[in-house]
Amino acid sequence: MFSGALFIGEGLIHNLSQTGCLVECNRSILEGSHMAVRLLLPDTAHALIIELAAVRWIREEYFGMEFLKLPTSDQARLVHFLLAHQR
Repeated sequence: MFSGALFIGEGLIHNLSQTGCLVECNRSILEGSHMAVRLLLPDTAHALIIELAAVRWIREEYFGMEFLKLPTSDQARLVHFLLAHQR
């Protein structure tokens, strides 16, 4: 789930990393938009909070998101999740 000044949306996350992800979404988003994000990870009941993210590129129904500001506890959760789900 993501929200900005003039929009709210949902998408499917791909290529999750410590610094960002690819989002599949049928909503129009502008490149350069800033937003707050809540990631629902399959291993926990509460969302991972990204206080500030930026849209870096857009292609059809996909956009690239860079994470700019995460609380320290959520940064640690993200790292732990990524390490546990490495391929």
